[in-house]
Order: sequence, then C-alpha cells, then structure tokens
Amino acid sequence: MIRSPLLHFLLAGALIFALQSVWSSAPEESRIEVRRSEIDERIEAYRRQMGRAPNDAEARSIENQVIENALWLEQAFALGLHEMDSVVRQRLIINMRFLEGETQASDEELVARAIELGMDKSDTVVQRRLIDRVQAIVRAGVRARPIDDATLAAHYEATQERWREPALLDLTHVYLSRDKRGDATVDDARALLTRLEVGTIEPDPGVALGDPFLAGHRLRGATPNRIVARLGPHFANGVAEAPTGVWVGPIESAFGQHLVWIHDRVESRIPSLEEIRSRVVEDWIEQESRVALRKHVERRKLVVRIEILEDIAGMSEEPASS
Repeated sequence: MIRSPLLHFLLAGALIFALQSVWSSAPEESRIEVRRSEIDERIEAYRRQMGRAPNDAEARSIENQVIENALWLEQAFALGLHEMDSVVRQRLIINMRFLEGETQASDEELVARAIELGMDKSDTVVQRRLIDRVQAIVRAGVRARPIDDATLAAHYEATQERWREPALLDLTHVYLSRDKRGDATVDDARALLTRLEVGTIEPDPGVALGDPFLAGHRLRGATPNRIVARLGPHFANGVAEAPTGVWVGPIESAFGQHLVWIHDRVESRIPSLEEIRSRVVEDWIEQESRVALRKHVERRKLVVRIEILEDIAGMSEEPASS
C-alpha cells in the first residue's frame, strides 16, 4: 500500500492543504529573528571556499539565503514537521544519546528533551532536512498539476538545445609513440599512412604496424567528450570532420601521432518530443517548481517582519528590521 501512487497523491494533497492553511491562517504580520552572526558565518565560509571575500551583491545574496531559510523553517515548525519527520526524530535521538550517554529514556522522551533544548532549531542537519521537507510539499503541488500538450510542446521548443545528443564516432587508431620515436614520430606516421593506403590495409592488421597503446586502439560510440578525455582536444578536433572508411592522419594527441579509420559516424541530433516526453515533463516540473518556491518565499516576505539581531560583545542585542 505504501507504494500506491494514489496514497502518495493523497498524502501530498493533505500536506499541500496543510501548508496552504498555515499560510492563510497566519497573522497578517508575523515575525522571525535572524542573527547577524549566522550571516557572518556564511560569508566567512564563502571566503574560505572561494579564496576571496564576497562583493556587495554576493554578500547580499548570502544574507537573503539565510533569511529565506528562516522563512522556510518557520513554515516547517508551523506544520509540526520537526516532531513528525522520521529523519529529524532519529537525528534528535542520536544527539541526545550522545549528550546523555547511557539512558533508560524512551525515544519519545529523548525527542521531547531535544526540542526543549532547542536542538531542532540549532542542528544544521535538522534545519536542512526541515527546509527540504517543506519545499517538497510545494514541489508536490507542482507535480500534481496537469500539463497539457500545448504547454509541454512550448517548453520543448524553448529548451531544444538542452536535449541535443552529441555526435558519436566508432573508430580505430594506429598509434605512434612520441616517447619511443622522438623527432621521427611525424615522419614515421606519414610513411606508415602511405603504406596503409597503398596496401589498402584494413584497420585490424593496420593496428599491428604501430605501437602498443595501453587504453586500446578501438573506440565505439564515443562522444566528443570521451574522445577528449582519452586522447586530448587536438585529436578530437582532428577526427571531428574526418571521412569514414579511409585512413586519415597523422593526427596529434597528447601521446604522439595517430592514423585513424572512422568506421561509423552518428551526427548530433535533437530527439523528437515523442522520444523524450518523460524527460521534458520532468524538466518542466523542475522549472515550475523553482518558480513556485520563489513565489512562496516572496509572498512570505511581504507579511513577515524580519529582524536581524546584531551580536555585539558586551552590548545587548538590538533588533534591526529588514
């Protein structure tokens, strides 16, 4: 029963209704507090990660993210997710057992004590989980919305390049090692190319006339990125427009020179909507979910009084409205 799509739909609907009820029944102006020290910690984390201090726009973005997280947490607590979510409960229990050591307290008692101590509001793992859960309710609301063919077609047309499949190459290469042949590598490759062409030598016996290559001499269904990863950008550029069914080269790689036989080429293409319909639907849901999340948080900003508490050593905290 737990895997039933109908049950999932009903549960999502109930949570969406609960969330809407919480927002609609909230006072016209509620209040949340954000500590300046938390914003400063995020800015310092940015500086350590990026190796520089954020500019004014980046610092403002970090501050907005902290405020928005506080808004989402407010909703999570209003819904009681901190008491209902199994992951949050388990985290609080683990924290309390670590804090108290051996104890005969039940899980329910440990959760209650953790909440009394404010762990549900201070533990970053719990905070991230609660934000994810309340945002998942909004996302579920988007997923429950029907999408008509015209809307889906318009989204597909607007995002066509996103669905482009790369060109694929099936090739064999004869390798001539720069380490082994030194300055003679290019001349050796040209001489061998003439020998392969005059003798109309096929790819498999042709490989034996070159040097061993640890990664192998055959690439099947290789994308440009895979070719770059295997043999470097110069080689990838050299085979990009090469004809099929003939020897071409020499083509330089990161390792030496190569003579190449293209067996088959599949040109880059954009699949039809019918071929990738499910992927396009998921992409539309993700796009609409981001829009819905932004709208929700912007609506909350209009009715919530946000106070940033300045943390100043030796002085009382004075709220600054935002």
